[in-house]
Amino acid sequence: MAAEVTGSFAFAGALGCVFMIVALRHVYRGKGSSWAKGAAGERRTARILAPLTWFGFYAVLHDRAVPRSRANLDHVLIGRRGLVYIDTKNWMSERVRIRVDSRGRLWCGNYCKQNEVDTVRWEAGHVAAALGWPALAVIAVHGAIVPGSVVQLDGVTVVQASHLRRYLRRLPKAPGWNRAMVRETARVADRRLKPAAATEGPSSVSQRRRNGYRRPPARRPRGRR
Repeated sequence: MAAEVTGSFAFAGALGCVFMIVALRHVYRGKGSSWAKGAAGERRTARILAPLTWFGFYAVLHDRAVPRSRANLDHVLIGRRGLVYIDTKNWMSERVRIRVDSRGRLWCGNYCKQNEVDTVRWEAGHVAAALGWPALAVIAVHGAIVPGSVVQLDGVTVVQASHLRRYLRRLPKAPGWNRAMVRETARVADRRLKPAAATEGPSSVSQRRRNGYRRPPARRPRGRR
């Protein structure tokens, strides 16, 4: 009799653990891991940038490693406007607004994002150092509202992601950046800025794949947008 009672408690405990695991997994998937959200935002930005490359005036590299660092570069755009480093932020609360306080710090709702702005400025500096040309630093925001679609900070421009392509096309052209210059700089960038996955261990790559990372698919041109 005692053995039966013990067995019943063990079965109930095991069943409870199963239900708890399923519930936690459901919550985790519903909210999504921060990395998975970030990867989804990067894919959306890559799709926004893709039409710029169709006519040879721009080239873009995605998910590159910062030289001699474990940090990664989301998007390096090379084109008629020179070098632009674009960092994707997937701040997906669409009821939240981006603002700049009296001290010049960036906020997303009640959260100060100045450390992330400083990081983007630092990453753009590494792009410039690696390629030998100044690099404009841009943050592309998905979700949260950027007033006027563009906010200028000290050395960093915050742009609503849906407005990104239009913003880039309106930048003043840099002298000498023709198609040949774009191709050559893209070739150098591909050599000097290694793919981030190539600098990570197998466990890091596996974790990224489990979180849903995929390289942006190739898109065929359907005319200028």
